[in-house]
Amino acid sequence: MAKEGFSTLPDVGTRQAWLVMLKSEYRRLGGGSKYDDDPESRYSWDSTVANHLQVKAGDIVLLWNESGSLGASVIEKIAIGKAIKRRGRCVNDQCRSVNYEPRKTIRPVFRCYDCESLFDDPIFEDVDVTTFRSSHGQAWVDLSGQFTAAELRALCVKPKSQNSFRALRWDAVRALAADEMGGDVFGALDATTRQIQGGHVVRPTRVRRGQKDFRQQLLSKYNNRCAFTGTLPPAVLDACHLYSFAKVGKHHEHGGVLLRRDLHTLFDRGHIAVDHDGRIDVSEEYRRYPAYEGIHGQLLTITTTPEQRGWFELHWAEHRKSTAL
Repeated sequence: MAKEGFSTLPDVGTRQAWLVMLKSEYRRLGGGSKYDDDPESRYSWDSTVANHLQVKAGDIVLLWNESGSLGASVIEKIAIGKAIKRRGRCVNDQCRSVNYEPRKTIRPVFRCYDCESLFDDPIFEDVDVTTFRSSHGQAWVDLSGQFTAAELRALCVKPKSQNSFRALRWDAVRALAADEMGGDVFGALDATTRQIQGGHVVRPTRVRRGQKDFRQQLLSKYNNRCAFTGTLPPAVLDACHLYSFAKVGKHHEHGGVLLRRDLHTLFDRGHIAVDHDGRIDVSEEYRRYPAYEGIHGQLLTITTTPEQRGWFELHWAEHRKSTAL
């Protein structure tokens, strides 16, 4: 394996959106190589894939399977390496396509998508490839079941494309999302893009045991209201602990609020805190970004309990030591 490298960021005007097929659902893989994709955080491909060089850090990815949408995010970085890929081909000498698919109940096992030949054993070859692996967990917006496969294909620049990466008409995606889900559900993607282009990349907070129920309780309690910015679509809201869950190990009844995903990450990192008056304090380095400068000094959008105010004060003391209460 060659030394791993990283792609560079594109200019704002060249940002691209891609519809990306989850390979665990994609049948025509051309043989034996498998991937450990996690749609919420990473996606792998190689130099045999169409558009492999066009995908850049800063691009938007909307992942889907054969049923419909899974979610969308922004590529923070792409790790680049080298590997040997075992690839299968059709047995027909006049075809040799890698586009064959398994048949679940009948033999022969495989059917070639291009020439319709039937066979049990593909012809395998080992090829040198460049590998690519995205990191895109920070801005993940859950779109499970929001768009059908037919809707997603219609949003592609080339609706009849069969590629794993298909160029998307992003303005059309946003318009459809606004119609079907209400409001702008992709604000976290825009904020993350500005962070990346400004040279600041922060890591997502991973889901803990019981987090799903904890989040559902907060969604019901606060009626989908982000504590920093107000009401938003549920897809962009995280359940934020006001304390270190890793240290405490349990979900306290009054120990959480809803935050937009990027704000949750910045709160966990101490770049955003709440003072004793219930006003939001954004660190100076992040006030350079309009998305965050606009909430600096604003009051919380929710009414807090004494327990929550206590957690906010402890967080303030930890991350604003020079002016701690």
